Parts: sequence; structure tokens; C-alpha cells
Amino acid sequence: MSVIDRIKYDGPSQYLAGEERQWLVYRFPGEDLVLGAQLIVNASQEAIFYYTGQVLDSFGPGRYTLKRGNLPLVQHILNIPFGFRTPFTSEVYFVNKISKLDMKWGTSTPFHVQDPKFGILIALRAFGQFGIKIIDSKKFLVEIIGVLGSTDLVDHRVVSRYFKGLLTTRIKDTIANSVINNKLSIFDITASIDSISETCKKRVVEEFDKFGIKVVNFFIESINVPDEDIMRLRDILERKAEFTQIGDDRYVTMRQLDVLEKLAANPGEGGSGMGIGAGLGAGVVTGKVLGEMFRGTKSEASAKNKNVCPNCGYENSPEVVFCGKCGNKIAKDKIICPNCSKENFPGALFCAFCGKSIQSNLKMITCPKCGKENSGGVIFCQFCGNSLNKKKTKPKTNKKPKS
Repeated sequence: MSVIDRIKYDGPSQYLAGEERQWLVYRFPGEDLVLGAQLIVNASQEAIFYYTGQVLDSFGPGRYTLKRGNLPLVQHILNIPFGFRTPFTSEVYFVNKISKLDMKWGTSTPFHVQDPKFGILIALRAFGQFGIKIIDSKKFLVEIIGVLGSTDLVDHRVVSRYFKGLLTTRIKDTIANSVINNKLSIFDITASIDSISETCKKRVVEEFDKFGIKVVNFFIESINVPDEDIMRLRDILERKAEFTQIGDDRYVTMRQLDVLEKLAANPGEGGSGMGIGAGLGAGVVTGKVLGEMFRGTKSEASAKNKNVCPNCGYENSPEVVFCGKCGNKIAKDKIICPNCSKENFPGALFCAFCGKSIQSNLKMITCPKCGKENSGGVIFCQFCGNSLNKKKTKPKTNKKPKS
């Protein structure tokens, strides 16, 4: 084997492309070196002398003539005899110390987080990039590279493979904590990506430092949500908008919808009108009742918002009870269900508690004082406030005085 008197590395072969040209560590071929050989280290490189698993002397950029004076550790281990061309055995590793800023990372599988605003579980995936720089070549060679096998060249992908598990674990935990602690909805995460990225960087920096690697930058490019989760949240927002338009009686309205759905599934349980049959007939009846219910709901919401006096037509504030112009009572009494005796909101067609029809079993009541007709089931007149309860009186009998 020939004696090596010139040690240098000018970068990967021009036939290599992509990541392979972004070399990280190169092992110089050959181990038979001599004192007096020329060592040339290019900019952004560091040459490390390696012998039997031990990292020995190191050289930064420059041109060196190898001698015992600048190889103190090699001399100590090998005990090189005096002489200008004295041979000795050692491996030389070149480490690329330039910053690599476009390394990719991503969560291979989605992780679930509970949305604090909507209270549902959502699946998240995150992607981004980070940059590294080797700052302690000796520690990096010992902890990460070790002894190269059949290959003489490794690239930055070895770092990505080594730290893949660490990165995904730290990132998932950081994003989940940010969502929970800061009460971030999935619609608010994008606005907080910068702060989450900075927190992730702080958590991974310590681990990289243990291996002689500096994290130059760390970015989260996107936090993705599956389409099905977005559709679920969109439905929630649409229903919320509907509730806002319906008003404070939305609970009763939703109860009415639940009752109709139950009656449609069990045609024989709805009583008169809902139990006439299945198929097309039941569908027609259900559609008719739905139409009447929605018309009642719409008119109720309109009347509630305007609060128009039925006597003089003056528009009052929604919260008043008596008209500010004529003094007539505006607030409507709740309807008593004839089946379960529970109170329902005015205009309800079905009882919100037992599901039975209300209006079909109630007759209009004429007020004996003002002569106006009131909805069936009310206790006081909606116009003058007179009590509508009919008290039973004993019939008068003509009794002759006892003689």
C-alpha cells in the first residue's frame, strides 16, 4: 500500500445529485500516513484524525504540514518515532460545518386534540423545516456517526432519520399544549404558528446540543385538519347561525323537530294526523305539519323582534309587557298542554314535553269582559287581563220557607 503524503477533500463527485451532494461527513480513503504529509482543509470544513474508535486531533480550514508538534494526541497514542517521513496509521474524517437550512420534517400520523371552542376531537398533522449546523465535530462523530462501514460519505439525511422520533414527539406535545392552554380553536391555530414554532425550537434545541448540533432555525409551515373535521365544524357553525336567527325559543323549536322525527319513524304513535299510514301519506302529513310549524316559528320570531301591540299597532321594545301608547297588555300567556298540563311557549303546535298536539285539542275562549277571542288553554285574557277561569256556581232553587 502506497504512503499518502497529501490529504484533501474537494466535495462530492459531479455525478452525484440532490441530497448526496449536500455531504455531511467524508472519510478519506487510506490510513497509511506519514509525518511531513500535506493536509489541506477547505473553508467550512474540519478534519478529524480518528484511530481505533478514538477521536484525536482536529484541524480547521487551512494548509498544514503534519508533524509531531501539531499531532499531540496521535503522537501520544501511537508513539510515533522521530523522523520527517515517519509512517503512522490513522483515519481522517472531513466534517462539513456549513449550515443546512432546508431540512424537512412532518408528523407521519395524525394526532388528536380536543377543540376547546367546539368541544370535539380533531385530528391534526403538522409539517415544516429546520436548519442545523455542526458546532462540535468530535462529539458529533462519536455520538451519531461512529465508524462508517462500506460507504465513505454520508449526508444530512442521517440526522433526519436519527431525530425523526424526537422531533415528532416534541412537536405533537407542544401543539397540543398550545391548543389547550391558550384555548385555540383550529381556526385560530394559523395565527399562532410563529409562537408555536418558537416554543418547538426551544424544546428541541437541548436535544440537538447533546450531539454537537446547533439548531439554526425551526419553522412550522402548516398545521392541517382533515376535510371531514372541517365539515363537522362547518355544520356546527351553520346550526349556531340558525339558532341565532330563531331566537331564545330555539330549544322549543329543536324539541319540536325531535318530536316530528320520532313520529315519522313511528307512524302509529303520533295520534290523530300522524298515524294515518306510512309511505307517501305519512310523508305528506309530516310535510304539512312541518310547514305549519315553520310558519308559526317565523311569525313568532318576527312578532318577538317587533313586539307590536295587537290593539293599536304600536311597535314596542321586546322586553315591555304593556303597550306604551294605549296601555294594552302585550305579553302573551303561555299555553297549557291539555295532556300533561305543562306550560309551552305561545304559538307551539306540539307540546315540548309529551309531544302531543296542542292546538287541535284547544278551543278559542271568548273573554266575557272585552269580548275578544283568546287562544285555547290561556288562563287570563290576552287583551284586558281578565281571568278566564269559569267558576262553577250552584244553581238557584226556590225553597219555600218552612211554615
